[in-house]
Amino acid sequence: MAQLAESIRVNPYSVPPSQHGWRGLSIPGNAKRKCYTVLHNDKVLVTALLLIPGERSIRHSHESGELSISYVGDLKPIVTFHPPGLLHSGPPPKPEVGPEVADLLKRNAPGDASTPEVAAVVQQLVQLQAQMQEMQQKLLELTRPDPQPRILIDILFPPFKTTIDDPAYAEKLTIEGQWYD
Repeated sequence: MAQLAESIRVNPYSVPPSQHGWRGLSIPGNAKRKCYTVLHNDKVLVTALLLIPGERSIRHSHESGELSISYVGDLKPIVTFHPPGLLHSGPPPKPEVGPEVADLLKRNAPGDASTPEVAAVVQQLVQLQAQMQEMQQKLLELTRPDPQPRILIDILFPPFKTTIDDPAYAEKLTIEGQWYD
C-alpha cells in the first residue's frame, strides 16, 4: 500500500451503499445494528454503528482485540479496549452453579450425597444465583444513562477476524473482514 500524503476524513453516512449494511438481521428479536465501513485497508478496519435503544448486541470477540469509542450523549465519549479473544457485547453467558455444587458435594460428602437435603441446598443455591443475576441486571439498568440512540466507532487491526459466539446463533461463526449479516 502506498503511503498517504494527506489525512482521510469520512462522514459515515456518506459512504457508498457497498460500504454499509446491517448486523443481526438473521437472528430473532431486536439485535439489528446499522453499520458503516468508514475505513478499511491493510492496517485498520474502522466501523461506525448506530445503536438504537432496546436492540441487543451480538456476543463476539476479535483475534486482534478491538478499540471502541462510544458516544452516550453530547460530548460524553467512552473508550473501551476489548483484548484479543475476549467475548463482549450481547447477553452474558449464564453460569450454572447447581451442577458444579452438586459435583463438589458428591466428591466431599461422606456417604450418599444425593439425599433430599443436598438436593434442597443445591436448589437454593441455583435460586440465589438467579436472584443475584436479576439484581445485577437491575443495577446495570439503574446506572445506565437514559435510553437514546448512540454512535459506536469500532477499530480493528489485522487480521480482522471476528468470532461470533452468541446463543442466538446455532454455531460459532468466524468472519474475516467486515461483518454484515
